[in-house]
Amino acid sequence: MEVYILNYIPEAEKITASIAWSSISLFCAPEYESMLKEKDIEKMFKLARKMKLSSVLDFPYYIISFKDVSRSFTHQWVRYRIAAHVQQSLRFTEIDTKLKNEKPWFVIPPMILQNSVDVIVKYIKSQINAGRAYRELIKKGIPAEDARFTLPIGVKTHISSAMDAEELLHVIDQRTCFDAQWEIRSATYALLSGLYAVSPRIFKNAGPYCVSERVCRGRQNGRCYYEAKLLTEKMIKIGEKFREMMKDARLGEYISMDLTDVLGYRVPEDKKKEVWEALGYELDIDYCVTLHIRKVADI
Repeated sequence: MEVYILNYIPEAEKITASIAWSSISLFCAPEYESMLKEKDIEKMFKLARKMKLSSVLDFPYYIISFKDVSRSFTHQWVRYRIAAHVQQSLRFTEIDTKLKNEKPWFVIPPMILQNSVDVIVKYIKSQINAGRAYRELIKKGIPAEDARFTLPIGVKTHISSAMDAEELLHVIDQRTCFDAQWEIRSATYALLSGLYAVSPRIFKNAGPYCVSERVCRGRQNGRCYYEAKLLTEKMIKIGEKFREMMKDARLGEYISMDLTDVLGYRVPEDKKKEVWEALGYELDIDYCVTLHIRKVADI
């Protein structure tokens, strides 16, 4: 999985805070901006989160993208409707279901990778068979829009979205909860690090409801609280590290970090070899997670 923050409003926090404070001032937003102090910015976003001032949090906008995620992920992601979504079309795109450079064209869930070699091989072969049927239908002249019905829900795809801070905070509240499905949860934790890196005042206290609001809204009745809290704190620290890296980066440059050891899963080498032997070929079966942030303004 590749998570990208493609763009965001430079100085979004300062501009938004100026706009918000100007609503109770004789000065308009541009005039108030020149008088704004750091403590005023911090205070405004603390108030905005506490009092749920949605108009304030609607101003900062972010453009994000996900690559090598499943259709299962995108079905969940597009439920967030206060956003703009553009997804790869399986109607107009023919998916290459051949194994190239040892990279599978489908997602392998970590729970399967943690199971026995037989389970892993059975899953992979089921995907390969579906891909073979898809190619055969295409060769026989079946349009991609019809042949796609043979593709599994784990087929890799990509999607881009534009969202404001309020909607993203809502996504983080829900999808960093340990009740959330593992794929969208991993993506959202990666997103939390990236958003904190570019807008730390806005996303400072973001996380699952049990962390951000001290209320468990999941089915585990708070049993996962400490695990969720530790992971949230870890992702914020990664965001801080990203922010430091961005200071030395050039404008327009992408800063990247491999988060697989935190949010993904690496299959033990001896187990990989057993899987390869059973399949008869090598295949990259690690579930990798990488975060990329494009620097669009000086920190």
